[in-house]
Amino acid sequence: MARVYRTELKYRICALDRQLLLCRLSKALQPDSHTQNGMYSVRTLYFDSPYDNALSDSLDGSAEKVKFRMRIYNGDVSFIRLEKKVRTGRGGFKTGVCISPEECTQLLHADAAWMRSRDDPFLQECYARAASGFLRPSVLLSYDRDAFICRQGNVRITIDSRIHASHNPEFFLRPGASGAPVTADNICVLEVKYDAFLPDFIPHLIGIGDLPLQAFSKFAAGKIID
Repeated sequence: MARVYRTELKYRICALDRQLLLCRLSKALQPDSHTQNGMYSVRTLYFDSPYDNALSDSLDGSAEKVKFRMRIYNGDVSFIRLEKKVRTGRGGFKTGVCISPEECTQLLHADAAWMRSRDDPFLQECYARAASGFLRPSVLLSYDRDAFICRQGNVRITIDSRIHASHNPEFFLRPGASGAPVTADNICVLEVKYDAFLPDFIPHLIGIGDLPLQAFSKFAAGKIID
C-alpha cells in the first residue's frame, strides 16, 4: 500500500481563540466521529532510547523525525493502538497496529518478547528496536481534543488543550492520572492536517493567515518537564 503523506501545520493559540474557533468550526465543519460532547480525551505514551534520540531529533530540527507511541481514546483500554509516526518537514505519515491490553502491559514493562511470534513487518521493526534498547517507555501525554473534518482535501482540524505529561508509564492505563501541565493554562495547540490540498475557505475560516507557524512538539515539551 502506498504511503499517504499528510501536511501538518501547527499553531499555538490562547483559550479565548479556542472558544472563538469552536464557534466558527462547529457551524462550517463536521465534528470528528470520536468526539463525545464536543471533544474527546487522548492518552499517548511515547517511546525513546536511553540516549533520548527521539528527543534530540525534535529539539535539533532533524529533517526526518521518527516516533513510536501507544494511544488510547476516551480512556477506552479495549482499543489500544501502537504506532510509528514519521515526519519530514511539514509532511508525514503514520502506520501501526492494534494491540491487546495484555500486550500493552508487557510493553509498559519494556517486555517486547511477544512481538517475535507476530508475522507483521511493523511489529518486527518494533521488536528489533526494543531488543537493541532503543524502544523504551518514555513520556505520557494526556490532553483534551476538539476535532473537525472537511472531506475536501481530507482536512482534519484539531485543538488540544489541558495538556499534561508524566514520566510514569504505569499511568497510561489509569485514565484518572494526568501528571503535570506542559503549557500555561491558557495555551492550546491548533493543528491543521490535509492530503494533497487545503481548500481555500479553510485558512479564512480559522484565520491562520495571521498566525505564525510553530514547531511545537507535545512530546518534547513533556520530556523536558520535571
